[in-house]
Amino acid sequence: MAILMLDVFEIYPKALEEVLSDRDSEDEMDNGVADIEDRMMLDEFVKMTKDKKQIMHLWNSFVRRQRVVADGHIPWACEAFSQLHGQGLVQAPGLLWCWRLIMIKLWNHSLLDAQIMNNCNLILEGFQNKNSDPKQS
Repeated sequence: MAILMLDVFEIYPKALEEVLSDRDSEDEMDNGVADIEDRMMLDEFVKMTKDKKQIMHLWNSFVRRQRVVADGHIPWACEAFSQLHGQGLVQAPGLLWCWRLIMIKLWNHSLLDAQIMNNCNLILEGFQNKNSDPKQS
């Protein structure tokens, strides 16, 4: 009886430059897998609300994809996160509240200043105003 082994890896064609380079792709992070692992980790927190888990997942995914690796990146990341996810945040008051609490915690740890918090809130207000303006619909 023969056992058939199936290759579980997909094969993607590479350009000649990639084949000849010294770069090793083994250390690359697969964002899809990382997102799944992040959700599984967050699901283990049974006393955490769904909104808190969702905002933490959005933030974790964002900082991983944007390679936010230093404290000095946090102000830029907060503004960019507010811009990227602002529309969804203002449509879900629980998520918006959780995002503002995260910014307060970052401020308490001196990773965010009042000016950046204000900028983020102005971005979010802009999305709220667009949603409440009947001419925009």
